[in-house]
Amino acid sequence: MHIKNLIKSAALVALLSGANAFAAPVELLVNGSFEANLQATNTWANYANLTGWTGGSHGIELRNNVAGAAADGVNFVELDTSKNSSMSQSVQTVLGQQYTLTFQFENRPGVAISSQGLSVDWGGAEIAHVNNSLNGNWETRSYSLIGDGSAMKLKFIATGTSDSYGTSLDNVSLTAAVPEPETYAMLLAGLGLVGVIARRRKAAK
Repeated sequence: MHIKNLIKSAALVALLSGANAFAAPVELLVNGSFEANLQATNTWANYANLTGWTGGSHGIELRNNVAGAAADGVNFVELDTSKNSSMSQSVQTVLGQQYTLTFQFENRPGVAISSQGLSVDWGGAEIAHVNNSLNGNWETRSYSLIGDGSAMKLKFIATGTSDSYGTSLDNVSLTAAVPEPETYAMLLAGLGLVGVIARRRKAAK
């Protein structure tokens, strides 16, 4: 009975060590709130690309206090520029690693729902389609993604009527829980203790 309790305790140490090892999420995107690009207050402009982001065939519209206010900082984007467009950013992934994507979107005031909407792609596959934000205000969405070991592309695409009036996007974040170096020793020690006790118990039979 004493051996069983030791094994349980060692297993608990290993489990807790493993949980603590992944306690520090790391931001993987560049310029997720679009603040790295200077846009004067009460102005907007179309750009082929933004810092960290590659624009689609019709670029990216960056706004500062025009047709709404930013959810984070002062800048936000719209992807129905002169026509429906897109933006993307590639991130090197680890095979099987889980990532958390969050972003905020908002209806453009006075524009029909049929003219708005965003498709969200990860690695070439659609993971979400958003439209009609809550009460017309900024709404936050969160999704769990899996890496395939390659440089995977995160892409936002304007949907709905292609008429230069679309959904606003801001505060895009992609994080992964990365092990903290000082916890590796604890994790290995806990797992090692489980193995040692299990072997001794087997040898004693």
